[in-house]
Amino acid sequence: MARNLVLTLLLALPLAVSSARAEAETEKPDPARLEFFEKKVRPVLENHCLACHGAGKQKAGLRLDSRAAMLRGGESGPVVQPKDPAASRLIEAIHYDADTKMPPKGKLAAAEIAALTEWVRTGAVWPEAASSPASEIPAPRRALTAQDRAFWAFQPVKDQAPPQVQDVAWPKSPIDRFILARLEAKGLRPVEPADKRTLLRRASFDLTGLPPTIEEVEAFLADDAPDAFARVVDRLLASPHYGERWGRHWLDVARYGEDQAHTFEARKYPYGYRYRDWVVKALNADMPYDEFVRTQIAGDQIEGPGREERLAALGFFALGPVYYGKAVYDELDDRVDTLCRGFLGLTVACARCHDHKFDPVPQQDYYSLAGIFASTEYKEYPNAPAEVAARYEQGQTAIKEKNDRIKTFLKAESTRWTEAKTSEIARYMVAAWTLRNARKGNPKLATDEFSREHKLVPFVLDRWLKFLDPESDRAGRHPALARWNSVVREQDPAKDLSGDEAARANISKTADAFQAYVEATARLRDAIARHEEAVRANAPASDSPGPSTLSLAPPEADLLGAVVSGEGLFALPKNEVERQLPESSKAALKALRADLEKAKKEAPAPPPVTHALAEGPSPANMKIHLRGNPATPGAEAPRRFLAILAGDEAPAFSKGSGRLELARAIARAENPLTARVLVNRVWEHHFGRGIVATPSNFGKQGERPSHPELLDHLAHRFVARGWSLKALHREIMLSSTYQLSARNDPRNQEADPDNVLLGRANRRRLEVEAWRDAMLAVTGGLDPALGGPSIDLASASNRRRTVYAAVSRHDLDGLLRLFDFPDPNLTSDKRSVTTVPLQQLFVLNSEFMVRQAKALAALSNANQGEPEESRVRRAFLRLYARPATDREVRAATEFLSGDDESPGSRDDHPLSRWEQLAQVLLAANEFLYVD
Repeated sequence: MARNLVLTLLLALPLAVSSARAEAETEKPDPARLEFFEKKVRPVLENHCLACHGAGKQKAGLRLDSRAAMLRGGESGPVVQPKDPAASRLIEAIHYDADTKMPPKGKLAAAEIAALTEWVRTGAVWPEAASSPASEIPAPRRALTAQDRAFWAFQPVKDQAPPQVQDVAWPKSPIDRFILARLEAKGLRPVEPADKRTLLRRASFDLTGLPPTIEEVEAFLADDAPDAFARVVDRLLASPHYGERWGRHWLDVARYGEDQAHTFEARKYPYGYRYRDWVVKALNADMPYDEFVRTQIAGDQIEGPGREERLAALGFFALGPVYYGKAVYDELDDRVDTLCRGFLGLTVACARCHDHKFDPVPQQDYYSLAGIFASTEYKEYPNAPAEVAARYEQGQTAIKEKNDRIKTFLKAESTRWTEAKTSEIARYMVAAWTLRNARKGNPKLATDEFSREHKLVPFVLDRWLKFLDPESDRAGRHPALARWNSVVREQDPAKDLSGDEAARANISKTADAFQAYVEATARLRDAIARHEEAVRANAPASDSPGPSTLSLAPPEADLLGAVVSGEGLFALPKNEVERQLPESSKAALKALRADLEKAKKEAPAPPPVTHALAEGPSPANMKIHLRGNPATPGAEAPRRFLAILAGDEAPAFSKGSGRLELARAIARAENPLTARVLVNRVWEHHFGRGIVATPSNFGKQGERPSHPELLDHLAHRFVARGWSLKALHREIMLSSTYQLSARNDPRNQEADPDNVLLGRANRRRLEVEAWRDAMLAVTGGLDPALGGPSIDLASASNRRRTVYAAVSRHDLDGLLRLFDFPDPNLTSDKRSVTTVPLQQLFVLNSEFMVRQAKALAALSNANQGEPEESRVRRAFLRLYARPATDREVRAATEFLSGDDESPGSRDDHPLSRWEQLAQVLLAANEFLYVD
């Protein structure tokens, strides 16, 4: 532990530095980058590049079907410079910034350009198994092989017997024998157990996300019974704060958010907190994990009491990101990805465009699952009596009717205005000619100024100027303008003719002729329309009138569309409608708006709802999208479970969308992945690293388990004991392995620098939620209330646990963003741990830290009769669960005895000495880290 207060004082509130392990880079490609390549990069290359630069054809000698080929390049040299997009010819070409623009048929979409650019920036990682030329890549497989099924993750879970060990005295549980056997095989030994203070602090943060109180520490120290720690674990598991702590871990997997990242018509989830509260409650009640899974996938389909709570569980999907228009398939992709990573530890979404390149997941399997979600729809279920919901709907209907009346009124007024203005065609043509001539002598003459002088509408005149501009593309397009263009061309282009009566008379005559032609054409159009209407009205009901033989010729129709239609030169923009209304119409609009406001005031407030899912009106299978393109559908994919888990002949789902059948398939005890994945997630949060270090990827590109037999042993017992999470916690935490010290043993460090073999405990940094909550707890300000609506984390009055803060995808709170909160648009299996200067600035300057420092100082000084030294010692106990050393007490008391009244001290140190000391103690590494 960091125990040197003098150091923390002198280093101006240092924030934690990353461990050597976190800073070290490995040569092995990051699995996340490999997945990014498969999902975002490979489809772009296959869809837009390989036809000309693949195995069959190599224009300019260039191939783009392998990393080596890109680095080798073509006739002009390499096209990719890893980690340097600016120096990569490929990136230059797709941005259309150079002479060579690729692909030549049209620029890539912005998202595709961004994906390729990011891929190059992060090193142009290309999976080894797929780095061969395209012609050598196997054809898409239709059936799975014995080799596919032999992969460790797809093998049935077996009850592995704990191995024999040399030191039979050390193990407290079967877990320890699995761990010790691996250590002994390397000639290593576990370090000594953690002291009781350290162990209690570790357990308290692990299970509740809060530090132990001074009273809890003293009680544990005084308890010498063999089961003292077991009773601590039971107490913590029984705490309602357990569900808050472990619920937040699950919300990372569920990519929980309460709005959308989009700014245009983004869906809000004002009652999204109901899902969060359901998760907390379910974990506190130790809901069996198989039920936990089924309820989140198909809670609306499960029969029995408690339906309202089960609906809230569907927030797992219902609160997810929403995509609009053609991007709706991205929404299906998000649900498939979250489902499979979250529950199964598989990157099935990589099969959206082609068979998975590494794992036995055919593309058909992806669309089998996507079809389930395509047959499901988002639904808001009212949490109110039917009559309350009915009154709300009636109020909303009344508001819509009032709104529709206003829209109809404004549209009618706009049409009336446009029709009236079309009688002024000639006037605006002459005005446009006059203004263009006048600008020959006065180039700065503004359209607005000219319009005011001649009582014209500026935006209409501006349109006519552009329509009649002899340099524009539209000039002379219609034969009816031929005479006008001829007259204009015959005039002196350099001379201002606006005051020339003869020129004006000639141009006016030409404009009048054009207006007469337009009006005659419009009358002919109207006559044709009346004729067609009469024909339809007189036709026998059994007859179906054929296509009309009467219609305007395309040039005439185009002319009317350009000049007199609702989108033509006299069209009234929405922002101009009210300005152009006559006074009588303005009064009528005012009355309509008053009716609308009255309807809004009288409308009942919306009833609370649950954001959930429902069966779609017509469940149906999806067709495979060849290369992921919806425009090129392939064979139909029956809705069913993954073949690698259910078998090649697994029956198709037949009940509605198939969600309930899917939920049961995932939660089956025989499923080899579900229990393994969950056990591994729990292990990760207790030890800082999972037995499988890639918790959401148990596939071939994920890490292999460090202790595969232990993983199976725990998974088997987990299922056998009723899928109880709390029983799993007890088994792990009561092991000697969990209770080890974090002290580094030089021999272990040399042989196992990443501590994969767990010869010691891993020092871990608190997540931002636990860090903030701990500060509130030790300063006496934490509000322990459970559940309820989310609140603004930035509010100065927010004293509740961070799990109850609003989570916005569009504008994530700055504190969460700064301290490595995961992106709520994506399922997350682990938190990043960064150390950046802005974090230090937050600790130094934020109002939140200042408030906590003041609160801690006030709490420490509540008993003014207590000696300074005693107050310092109590502060250390409260924050670090350990007594201060004599050196720390001496440094603190010397600092506290300093002169606050020295020149400039008030300006330099707005906090009192005690408040400054409190801020240092809260900012120290020891408070932020758990040993």
